[in-house]
Amino acid sequence: MLAAAEYFVAGQRLKLKSSTPWAALDEAMEYLIQNTFSKMSFLKRLAAEPLKEVQAVLRSNDIAKEQLLFQTGENNPEAVEDLRSYLQLCSMKSQQVVLHDLMEKRYALRPYGWPDEEVLLLLARLIVLSEINLMMDSTLLSINKVYEAITTPAKRRKIVIRKRETSDPKAIQNARSLGKDLFAEMGPDGEDGLTTFLQMKLKDWQTALHGYKQLADTGNYPGGDEITQGLALINPLLGDKDSKKFIERFNMLKKDLLDLADQFHDLEHFYGHQRPTWENLRKAHVAFQLNRLELEKDAQAGPALKRMQEILSARCPYALIKEAEALINGVNGVNSSLLAGRRTQAIAKIDAHIATLNKDIAASLGEAGLRAACLKPLETLREQVQKQQSLAHITQAEGEAVKEFDVAVGRIEDFLRKLAEQKKPKVDGSGKVTPPPPVVKKQRIAKPADIVKTTYLETSDQVNGFLDALRQELEKAIANNERIQIR
Repeated sequence: MLAAAEYFVAGQRLKLKSSTPWAALDEAMEYLIQNTFSKMSFLKRLAAEPLKEVQAVLRSNDIAKEQLLFQTGENNPEAVEDLRSYLQLCSMKSQQVVLHDLMEKRYALRPYGWPDEEVLLLLARLIVLSEINLMMDSTLLSINKVYEAITTPAKRRKIVIRKRETSDPKAIQNARSLGKDLFAEMGPDGEDGLTTFLQMKLKDWQTALHGYKQLADTGNYPGGDEITQGLALINPLLGDKDSKKFIERFNMLKKDLLDLADQFHDLEHFYGHQRPTWENLRKAHVAFQLNRLELEKDAQAGPALKRMQEILSARCPYALIKEAEALINGVNGVNSSLLAGRRTQAIAKIDAHIATLNKDIAASLGEAGLRAACLKPLETLREQVQKQQSLAHITQAEGEAVKEFDVAVGRIEDFLRKLAEQKKPKVDGSGKVTPPPPVVKKQRIAKPADIVKTTYLETSDQVNGFLDALRQELEKAIANNERIQIR
């Protein structure tokens, strides 16, 4: 009866070619399917385990993506193109596409009849091709969260599919070329791959600039303004999550980025290689400030010291740092010579004070305690002078030595006065007189400048008056049995 019956499919009489019952029924069913689900044939290949293949596509690395998208992905080219065209049409009409509706109200019905999991696999391919984005609760779904979301039926009603705007191929090539100029390395030619590459390189710059900024903020290192401007330029670029917007902004900032590249290379070379020389220059300049007034008077050291200051205060000193060593050596030679001469002079005066005190202590038969009290301060000053790097401090040490000398002389005089009181001359029973204690004459300090009453001596009478006054003071000291020290 099945072989001999008349068949009507979708309201139309069908003339069968088959003569056996089962063949006739299959032919009629096939005709029904082909004419009711006319686009089911777009699926040339059905995946054995479509969900696993969805996972593989979403998790694939760059090489695997290429294989999946351009080899395996072409097994159903008509189906992919149909989905792509539909999403493009909806985008042009600003029509929202919900994943649940796409699957249940379009591709599950006539003329498609596609399995849900095959639709998800097609979507996964378009996602990794960067042709579409999935939004859920107004938030972009990251690639690592897509699988869990699209395979959960309850979430499909919340997922909106958006056609992604891609960059113009010329803009991508311009960005690649600019990236090569900036980083001396050509990035990939795909929009997403290029964006990842360029942002990674900019991130390296950002990290380096943050490190440089910590030193520049101390005020002792150059490049502070360039670092701040560079970070202000890079930070917004790294904040762009949309590849198209990033490529557009990256190309728009071409001039600023090229300027930053030149500045960054200078900063990188400075902080990576020139910094030790800079620190030597800075420390030497600070040390030379101790004797700046004397050094500036020198024909060689003066200009060199000025040049050091110019380099240290220059906005971009990187090309000048090569002069640092010669400048340091030049100023250091003069500085060392000045210090050596001043030290020799100061030590000679201190040694003269020590020699005088040694002679007085020996004459007064002073004990070890008196010797230590008198000489220790001067010996300490002598040691300080030998290590001192400041000409002014060496001169100051000379003045301190004079004060300590006067204090020591006073100690010796006090010692002798007390000794004289204890050992007054006496006559013993045999008529022998005990010897008096030793005597060291009292010191009288004469300061001729204090005697002059005018700023200048301009006449013979003024000169004679000054000499008469000085003579009177000196003779008065001699008459009092005092020894005179002229200062």
